[in-house]
Amino acid sequence: MNIPTWDGRTLFFHGEQGILAITPLSDEVVRVRFATTKTFGRDHSYAVVNQDLGVPAAKVEIGSNTTTLITASLRVTVQHAPLRISFANSAGDTLDADDPDLGISISGSQFRVAKQLRDDERIYGFGEKTGRLDKRGWQLGGYNYVMWNSDTPSYDSSTDPLYVDVPFFMVMCRGQAHGIFLDNTWRSFFDVGREQPNLLTFGADGGDLDYYFINGPDPKQVIGRYTALTGRMPLPSLWSLGYHQCRWSYYPESRVRLLANTFREKQVPCDGLWLDIHYMENYTPFTWNPQRFPDPQKMISDLRAQGFHLITILDGHPPALKGYAPYESGMVGGYFVKNPDGTVYEGAVWPSQAGTHPMSVFPDFSNPAAREWWGNLYKSLLDVGVAGIWNDMDEPSVFNMPNGTMPSDVVFDNEGQPATSLEMHNTFGQLMSRSTFEGLSRLQPDKRAFVLTRSSFAGGQRYAAVWTGDATADWSSLRQSVSMLLGLGVSGFPFVGSDIGGFGRMPSAELCTRWLQAAVFNPFMRMHTAIDNPDKEPWYYGPHYLAINKRAIELRYELLPYIYNTMQQAAETGLPALRPLFLDFPDDEHTANIDDEFLFGPDLLVAPVLWEGVSQRSVYLPTGDWFDYWTGQHYSGNSTITIPVTIDSIPIFVRGGGFIFRQPVVQNTGEMPGNPLRVLIAPAAESESSLYEDDGATLAYRNGVFMKRTFHQIRDVRSLTIAVSAPDGAYRPAKRDLILETWIDQRPRSISVEFVKDAKNGEPLPYLKPSALAKSHHGWTYANGVMTVKDSDRFEKVRFVIQL
Repeated sequence: MNIPTWDGRTLFFHGEQGILAITPLSDEVVRVRFATTKTFGRDHSYAVVNQDLGVPAAKVEIGSNTTTLITASLRVTVQHAPLRISFANSAGDTLDADDPDLGISISGSQFRVAKQLRDDERIYGFGEKTGRLDKRGWQLGGYNYVMWNSDTPSYDSSTDPLYVDVPFFMVMCRGQAHGIFLDNTWRSFFDVGREQPNLLTFGADGGDLDYYFINGPDPKQVIGRYTALTGRMPLPSLWSLGYHQCRWSYYPESRVRLLANTFREKQVPCDGLWLDIHYMENYTPFTWNPQRFPDPQKMISDLRAQGFHLITILDGHPPALKGYAPYESGMVGGYFVKNPDGTVYEGAVWPSQAGTHPMSVFPDFSNPAAREWWGNLYKSLLDVGVAGIWNDMDEPSVFNMPNGTMPSDVVFDNEGQPATSLEMHNTFGQLMSRSTFEGLSRLQPDKRAFVLTRSSFAGGQRYAAVWTGDATADWSSLRQSVSMLLGLGVSGFPFVGSDIGGFGRMPSAELCTRWLQAAVFNPFMRMHTAIDNPDKEPWYYGPHYLAINKRAIELRYELLPYIYNTMQQAAETGLPALRPLFLDFPDDEHTANIDDEFLFGPDLLVAPVLWEGVSQRSVYLPTGDWFDYWTGQHYSGNSTITIPVTIDSIPIFVRGGGFIFRQPVVQNTGEMPGNPLRVLIAPAAESESSLYEDDGATLAYRNGVFMKRTFHQIRDVRSLTIAVSAPDGAYRPAKRDLILETWIDQRPRSISVEFVKDAKNGEPLPYLKPSALAKSHHGWTYANGVMTVKDSDRFEKVRFVIQL
């Protein structure tokens, strides 16, 4: 490369092979862009929405053989010939470096980058991928992955690619983390020490080499900066975090009503009922089958009165049917994907399979006008009361093609710069999610839109929750679901879940129950099954399993205040709610490849039972104090324990000092207002946590209509003080009680409450027997090692002083 130039923002290199630009977006994030042309083309991204990440204090040192760009935390060194790039921290320790022999290579339209890979480096991310959490693989065997969204029913641990591709990975080494995001929508590939153990290579079939180096050094900082770059999940509605029931398919209306009535009669909590493709007339989007659902508005209204929200599937392949309004208006607007000759491309999906329509057309979601047109079509569903939209088949899946998708030469608008499917394929699901989300938000501007998608791309977390597609009902798929969801969380997608019990084939009663127990801690919790399977509701396997499954779902609802609080933090910070242990314990090498247990939020460690017929479970507890959620038994961390398990066991541990926000069991989230707020406090010398609350449904929180309070504990051998801060924000919940619970070795001598605005500061609380406290709004009790304090929640600053 020629001698570089620095314009105060970007370092440019020009040479015979092309142009290289290195731009610090902040002290920790650096963009590297290379093209084989003399100048760069349009700077456009479907993933990156924010490059305003700070004001880097960068300087450049230009030498004859190397040039170094220096920020407060990074040193980026470019070797001029041959071109090689390396990243080091401010202390000079190398974090990432091109391989000296291979570096960056170009072959026609393809490029490839080879990075050095050490044995002590761990690799995470890549979106929805099978295999172990650590992509170095078993005994450093390594994985190689392709980024090409694909409809892959009944996949197993060796299947690749799947439905969601995110060309982002994180490197962990000795507690230090950095990430690399390749912003390229073409078919791309990543080889993590598979082909050559000491190399991590990545590349794509076309487009520019455009990647972002993201420094930590804490892994949470890497995810935070990556999601600041690509956007974060919107705050979900409270109801969307409840339990959901689905199958392919529930129909007719009488069956849906029977399903709803059975949930309420058996008192199994549930918030969402889902309709698959058979609710439509001849599989045609935005229609209802009049024989199966003669009055959807009345049905949905009645379901809402029972506390249910109805979600309908909507695939992005309307039939090419004359007289069908969306087809006609789409043709007039020129909103469909086209063949190279300008005619509209048609492919076979559900209508053709049903024998009712010959072919489907595909909205060109890369056209802003088409996105708006399609988004507005949801009005007919919203008008009858549909609460959310399920986007499926959006890889896109095409049945009559050998590759399972569109031909490579079909043409997309690409926001004014036409491109073929080779460049646009991976964006189809993400852009359909965008069209859906923006349409729902525009049509119901005061409500939080709920969208679920099967396919997406980097940045798709801005628009939709993701489920892991058509998993198989077997034990290996249950185990695989945990590492896949953890990988999605590391890749910027916090709102994720899997089909409980698997989609293909029918699970045993034990497998379905164990999957349900693990899914209590999936941010999105939905049971689903294929059309040729029997029903798979919580009661299907008989009274014994109904009782166990009901209790698991009740646990989900008891924990909803904590779950909602954690999801709000995910929306605010980008950090996943369901997270691998290494995120919170990066210095603990034991956590590096643990993917059969996880944290939910900062304070709950969950070790679900993932193997058939076992009577014990081995659990690794990281450094610190841990308490059994069910018994309060204390364990010292940095150790592996073995605990007995039965079919109804869900091993859960609370981190020392943790605050777990809970409530009594409700049948749906609409019953939550007015119920007591229960706070389980794990012992520690001192700790604090915050609780976020709002109306759970509207966007009023954006205007300050929320409530956030800090809960703080200080304890020693003589006393324990629990303080609750004054609320921040204008929201106030319905009148309720506040119940504080904690494990204490001996019965307290006395407990008093102090309100800043109350003249009765230091008022003693009466001791009551547990049965009496249950009927009172004011008092405390002690039983079985648990101290319980109860008082009215006045939503003001308060302290509870416990003398031990």
